[in-house]
Amino acid sequence: LKSTSSIISTVCNSIEPGIYGQSNIKRAIACQLFGGRRKELPDGMRIRGDINVLLLGDPGTAKSQLLKFAHEVSPISVYTSGKGSSAAGLTASVMKEITTGEWYLEGGAMVLADGGI
Repeated sequence: LKSTSSIISTVCNSIEPGIYGQSNIKRAIACQLFGGRRKELPDGMRIRGDINVLLLGDPGTAKSQLLKFAHEVSPISVYTSGKGSSAAGLTASVMKEITTGEWYLEGGAMVLADGGI
């Protein structure tokens, strides 16, 4: 990649190569996978380097396929669909241990994907 004159094109073309087009979406996913840089301002305030992506579009435009690809190649990721997600399922829920009867918190998708996508 170092000798390639346009690294971003090479990276974007390697994202789900079976899907033709969608170059803007592929570029957004590449940015999300690589992430941004955290910055610390002179006054001590910190700015996160996270890049968040929201995909909206008509059915059949490969949104789910592209997101599943990002999920498969990212070292930390959780894939969930809007149909089966509740607020508790995304954040945390209280569960009861069967053998001991004790209550505990179980992290949801957002907790499990912290630091990833």
